[in-house]
Amino acid sequence: MKSILTMAWTAEDPSAFDLAAKIARTFGARLIGLEPPSYGVMSMAWADAGMGAPIGGGLAEDAEERQRVAAVKQAFDQRAAGLVSEWRSADDSGPTAIGTIGRAYDLIVLPQPGALPKMPESVFETALFDSGRPVLVVPPGFTGMVGKRILFAWNGSTESARAISLAMPVLSGAETIEVLSVEGAMVPGPTSAEIAESLKSHGLNVTGQHVKPGSKTAGQTIIDRAQALGADLIVKGAYTQSRLRQMIFGGVTRDLILSSPLPVLFSY
Repeated sequence: MKSILTMAWTAEDPSAFDLAAKIARTFGARLIGLEPPSYGVMSMAWADAGMGAPIGGGLAEDAEERQRVAAVKQAFDQRAAGLVSEWRSADDSGPTAIGTIGRAYDLIVLPQPGALPKMPESVFETALFDSGRPVLVVPPGFTGMVGKRILFAWNGSTESARAISLAMPVLSGAETIEVLSVEGAMVPGPTSAEIAESLKSHGLNVTGQHVKPGSKTAGQTIIDRAQALGADLIVKGAYTQSRLRQMIFGGVTRDLILSSPLPVLFSY
């Protein structure tokens, strides 16, 4: 892993920058900070979330926007000190730019999305669907490091299989990995035990576990198991069910996107 792209939505939540810089130092990677889209160009994202926002702003709004971006850049510069780093400005950071720009980097690191004032969920989705790269989502206030104790959320799907390959630079440095499957949240495919055996062939310390969720959702079952293990990272193939279905009915991917207290590495 030699190049990392990261974005923060506000300077008040620099957790993505913190973790991206730590990973860059660990891997000797180049770190690129991407200026967040303005509130104006993201007006459609607010509308998707049921919140109105003006497409254009007056001078006061423009000044506030400049202050927001300047504060985000300052937060990036502070954390990138001593690294080979670069800041990419608004000229190439429209609302969908992170997906196309992200194709050139090994990893994308973003803050956990949600309702205002968090980053719009659509920015995460653009990065995930359009880049073809793994996306690491960092919850607010996270100050640790990732990659020593990993829970791999397996559901038998193609997306989960792809996650193995994309996450291998991180998996290969782990002290312990548990491959977890949840009854009722599987599709036809290999079992967690079979995936654990496959990963063991790479010289990794891996166990497989299949659990019943009881009264909990599959997403909460994964989170609870990760915390019980003392995991610092969850790895998940994203959206085996369609995005629209998950928005309406919920689903494991969306549970982890919006509410995981641990960083989650997603791939699609």
